Amino acid sequence: MSTHGRPLAAITGIGPVTRPAIGVKELAEVTTLGIRDDERTTPALPLTIDPMDTFHPADFLGKRGWKFFPEPTRAALAAVRLALADAKRHPDTMEPEERTEANARTGVVIGTNFAVDAIVDRIDRALIAEGIPGISPVECPNFSVNVPAGQLAIAGGFKAFNITLVDLLTAGYEALLLGARALVAGRADSVLAGTIEGPPPTAAQPVTGPRADAFGACLFHLEPQQAAAERRVVPYAYLTGGTRRMLPDEPHHAARVLGSALDRLGGADGVDQLHLCLPPYDEGARAADAARAWVAARGAGTEVTIVQGAPQATGTSALALGRQLAREVRGTAVFGAMGPQGNVTLLHLTDAGGK
Repeated sequence: MSTHGRPLAAITGIGPVTRPAIGVKELAEVTTLGIRDDERTTPALPLTIDPMDTFHPADFLGKRGWKFFPEPTRAALAAVRLALADAKRHPDTMEPEERTEANARTGVVIGTNFAVDAIVDRIDRALIAEGIPGISPVECPNFSVNVPAGQLAIAGGFKAFNITLVDLLTAGYEALLLGARALVAGRADSVLAGTIEGPPPTAAQPVTGPRADAFGACLFHLEPQQAAAERRVVPYAYLTGGTRRMLPDEPHHAARVLGSALDRLGGADGVDQLHLCLPPYDEGARAADAARAWVAARGAGTEVTIVQGAPQATGTSALALGRQLAREVRGTAVFGAMGPQGNVTLLHLTDAGGK
């Protein structure tokens, strides 16, 4: 579940390319994630897709080589560049052979729910209306949910592995945990882990809330603690453990399960900061109450931050983590994301002095 000795990974780079923020500096200044208070009791509102009109791919990717990629993949390619640059692995600072070797030992783990949803929907509608001739040969290669991770790996020469996770709303944190454990197992020297999202379907409104973003990506650069020290890179924080749980429907039992997981993750050191991303309506409110009850029962000064709703789908929790890292992780912190069926993924982090 957790390793309170040696960290699983150092988080040394953040690459957000989303409507709320592009780049670490903008992310640190974001004031609101999730949904507004007045939207938490109105699940009947229609789903509104907010455009991503601040992202210009050519600014990051040049004038060629990206135009046939879907918008979420374009954002992810830019997020890779931002995360690597933030981790002091910018191509301009490395010799070509050094860069090629480092990339070959880099893995990619992506969490997503809707990265290809719009493409699959268009293909379905085209097949129904026109048959095979209605399918675009440009879009067809992008129909599978694991294609974006593969495209990142191919574009960057990241050859260690590429993996896609799809658990609703929790896949981003699971990607970080899986990437960190792959480092410990020696499967890679570094990992790019995080989220890629596209526009969700209208049916996702009970999960996202009444608003959702058209697309976006948020990636983190992970590497072993020793590797960061050898490169003289100061991590944002150390990822030291994590766990997954299923919260029962009954509030009392859900509070017991969540509290037990937090106690085990916190260990003797406790938890200085608790940051949770929860579903937008009643289910999320019950989990928020359980978390606050756990803090009150401990009688400690744990700082609690709760985001309800997921306008960026699984990317909202990644943005919440990146925002706090960009500001400061103080002492020990637990970051959690909860899906609509009570599935919860928790990450345990400790501060590393900050960038």
